[in-house]
Amino acid sequence: MVHRPLRLALLRSVLRQFLAWSLLASVCTGQQPATMPPALRAKVFEQVWNLIDEKYYDANFNGVDWKAVHDRYRPRLAQVRSDAEFYTLLRQMTGELHDAHTRFHSPEEQRRGNSLQSVDPGLSVGELDGRPVVLSVEPGSEAEHAGIEPGMVLNTIDGKPVALQLEHASKAVGYSSTGRATTLLSYYWLISGEANTSVRIGFIRPDGTAFDTNLTRRVFSHNLSVMPKLLPSGYTYLRLRSFDDDTVKQLKEALNRYKNAPGVILDLRGNTGGDFRTVLSSADYFFPEKVSFGKIVARSGKKPSLILRMLGIPADLNVGNLGESAYTGPVVILVNEGSASGAELFAAGMQENGRAAVIGRQTCGCLLANIHHTLKDGSELDISEYNVLTAKGHRLEGTGVIPDVDVPLTIEDLRDRHDAALRQAVAILHTSSKRADP
Repeated sequence: MVHRPLRLALLRSVLRQFLAWSLLASVCTGQQPATMPPALRAKVFEQVWNLIDEKYYDANFNGVDWKAVHDRYRPRLAQVRSDAEFYTLLRQMTGELHDAHTRFHSPEEQRRGNSLQSVDPGLSVGELDGRPVVLSVEPGSEAEHAGIEPGMVLNTIDGKPVALQLEHASKAVGYSSTGRATTLLSYYWLISGEANTSVRIGFIRPDGTAFDTNLTRRVFSHNLSVMPKLLPSGYTYLRLRSFDDDTVKQLKEALNRYKNAPGVILDLRGNTGGDFRTVLSSADYFFPEKVSFGKIVARSGKKPSLILRMLGIPADLNVGNLGESAYTGPVVILVNEGSASGAELFAAGMQENGRAAVIGRQTCGCLLANIHHTLKDGSELDISEYNVLTAKGHRLEGTGVIPDVDVPLTIEDLRDRHDAALRQAVAILHTSSKRADP
């Protein structure tokens, strides 16, 4: 049993689900299906159900009758014709919990998913006003060279209507911790895939004209986890793509460089999190004295064992105590529905301790601590075994962080390259600066 920290849990989940559909497709196109003995399938099925029954952090299983789930899925084993169908059955069963961090992964998904990076055609898509819209385009990407711009509406994918493809995506992803998480993962599924494969996407421009283009999925390397920039207003803007060791190092360097900045804006939009250690270490830089970001609890109400604490799950989520080395100026944090897991812990901790104003849109609501278990057939089961409570006792799983100021995203702002949340952050820092003046 090995602990998997809160690192890219949502992204890894959808990538592995994509691989699952690819494997199922290979069976349907004539490749030889796997032949796990029925007795082993039964053992793995029972192992999955029993592990969740024993270890899941919520004794009420998110309101799901877990015994009834067993009794409903167990008879379906007799209709399973291949390993691919068996693994699909297990994914569906674990998905009944509506938990982004509790997921089943087949041996092949585990092997390929562990080494798979985020691969896409250079653009991100999401839903605005019920329409699939381009949210951003990677600078210098094939998508940018093809003339794709934020605010364009997706019409078709590989010649099929987006609505039909979205149905397939929803089945692959399943219901996650929140509707926001489900939508986010479903839209990512629409365009993601394996490196160097192509996808043909049909777009509708703002003037109503349509065009199609073939795009190749690439691995985009982001050497900088923290992207510092000095704004014309004099405030420091830091975009944190994730929380990892590079983030901790680069954040420290950026804050040292801009230690006299009148204000700092931390952009956590699209930040899918990280492990506890790097999230808390990043927060250290903003507190001269020790403060609490919350705690970790099992369904028994107890803290993690000494062994699990050694593996990276702390009992108490404490940060700070840097004295004069901490940055003590005003801070604003930008979030959206793509801010997940460790990013939510960071934002909530800063918000509850009065250290930062949170601006933007309600976050994912996907924050639990999970453990991964290797099963009898070499597959893997991630189980949410610990709940995460904020310093004020709030549970972010299923809810997320509520911004102090809600700033909706509009298709007009996308097309006009207008970052309303960033402008609101600057306005708030201006107000803070005026209040601080003698």
